Amino acid sequence: MQMICKTHFLSFQNKSFKVVEWRKSDNPTELILCLHGFGRNPEDFENFAHDLKDHERMVAIGFWSHKDSDSFTTEELKEGLSVESWVEQFHFLLNHYQVEKCRLIAYSMGGRLGLMLLQHAGEKISSAKFLASDGLTRNKLYAFTVGTWVGRKISHGLKKNASVVIHLARLLKNLKLLPVKLFRFVEFYMHERAMRQQVFDVWMGYRHCYPQLRAVAQAIEQNKIPTEFIFGKYDVIIPWKHGDKLRRLTSNLTFVRWEMVEKGHRLM
Repeated sequence: MQMICKTHFLSFQNKSFKVVEWRKSDNPTELILCLHGFGRNPEDFENFAHDLKDHERMVAIGFWSHKDSDSFTTEELKEGLSVESWVEQFHFLLNHYQVEKCRLIAYSMGGRLGLMLLQHAGEKISSAKFLASDGLTRNKLYAFTVGTWVGRKISHGLKKNASVVIHLARLLKNLKLLPVKLFRFVEFYMHERAMRQQVFDVWMGYRHCYPQLRAVAQAIEQNKIPTEFIFGKYDVIIPWKHGDKLRRLTSNLTFVRWEMVEKGHRLM
């Protein structure tokens, strides 16, 4: 049966966001919600669509301050998007597609936002798959940057000139204190001003959406959500050890799986 792919836009709280849908029939009854990584886009999930069954619809949404979706407003950057707003957007999607629950596939930054959904709306998720998921450990640099007045002032300055960060990263790499792959990651995201602007906007906009792992584990257990975490063996951005705490918290749950594959960060 021929795959049907549709790209359109939805409006939530007076802002428009991109939506890409894949389905094989006119009346799919099951929703699979996909959450992409930082700087990526909904089209990344196209390969997953080839395995869709007739009753399934796969929907990937674009995050705020990403290509084709609206950006965070000045006020939202100042205050940060509330957790309640992110959860309300999730419920808005369920209502739009007229389903009670959905399956979840989340990658990298999308994993952090997906963990928030498990924590705050676990009863609405029938299963979850996390690929190289962010949010499994608290990044101290991120916490300092978004959580302190000094950190926010410094990051504002780096939007104009990131040479200090790049030079410091290069020094750490030369001293073998920073893996080459991680240095390339920093260099890529700091090199162009537009990219630095996006890093700042997304960090600030979604800064309140950071999961509490104990609450996530409790939600998974209470709602008996089959959950899978997949890591790349060579991933220096989200290494296997980032999952240590949640692995311990879910060690007694037979429906939670942890897997490592022969890849890096790009598990898509």
